[in-house]
Amino acid sequence: MKNIKLGILEFGLSDKLNSMSIVEDILAYASKADELNYSRFWLTEHHNPSVHHAYNNPEILITIIAGITEQIRVGSAGSLIGYYSPYSLAQNYKLLNNIYNNRIDFGLSKGRPSNSHRHNFFNTNNQSFKNLMFSENLENICDLLQNELSNYEQKEIVIPPFKGETPELWYLSNSYTSKDLAVEKRLNICRSLMHGLDVLNVDPEKQNLSAYKDQFYKKHKKYPEVAAAIAVSFSKSKKELEEINKNSQNRREALKILALDFDSMEEQLLEFQEIYGINEFILYDTERNIDKKIENLVSINHVMELNSVEISL
Repeated sequence: MKNIKLGILEFGLSDKLNSMSIVEDILAYASKADELNYSRFWLTEHHNPSVHHAYNNPEILITIIAGITEQIRVGSAGSLIGYYSPYSLAQNYKLLNNIYNNRIDFGLSKGRPSNSHRHNFFNTNNQSFKNLMFSENLENICDLLQNELSNYEQKEIVIPPFKGETPELWYLSNSYTSKDLAVEKRLNICRSLMHGLDVLNVDPEKQNLSAYKDQFYKKHKKYPEVAAAIAVSFSKSKKELEEINKNSQNRREALKILALDFDSMEEQLLEFQEIYGINEFILYDTERNIDKKIENLVSINHVMELNSVEISL
């Protein structure tokens, strides 16, 4: 392989009906991903009106997973930052990152809870959220994490540990239209190939990716990390997936899922690497049975021959 890295994206969806059993399965899944040298284990944030849902905000699970793993990076993909205090988010993720050997990723999402139009449980105004809260909170999060000395000297604000390592910040999007913002705020980009794209076409965004990398290096004297998130199924055919997507009750949330087999996976990822100019892919396995998901982790690792992850101490 041409230095391809694979991470895991977890939605907390399962064929089990007991939410605490699902939490236990997530922990087992993360531990196996760590053992098999996957690069990242990211959890989404979703506030679903389901009595079987395992969690809403992943912060507590991120803490537990980081504590039971050794090398894999753990993080959110992503936190709904428009709904939370930037101060709370910054202090939580920075402290976690320093407890767990600089292995925490902090994903920044513009998403909103599916039922936020009916309930104001976040104490926010939906009208003001539309971009304002995300933009303001993003600005404040980056300021709190990246301007430590000036915040201490000018505002008497400290995000412990003082002079500690800041978590890696990730901007989540399905394009590079916000590349200038990502460069300015020193944000890595994870691009979703699961939402609103035909992933088999030539990528018109590739030039924007090159510009983003070059501008980032010019400003920060290092290259950003870039990844792409893809949804996969190893048990359903392309025809079956098309039928599922066609009948989806929520088309806005419908995912583009790739039907893959383990024998062709290496070839498919090499093709994506060429099309999208990306060396790291974050896989969302849509399988809902934990035993099969772990079997899939083992099979993927066998095909890809994943290498150990380097840890910054």
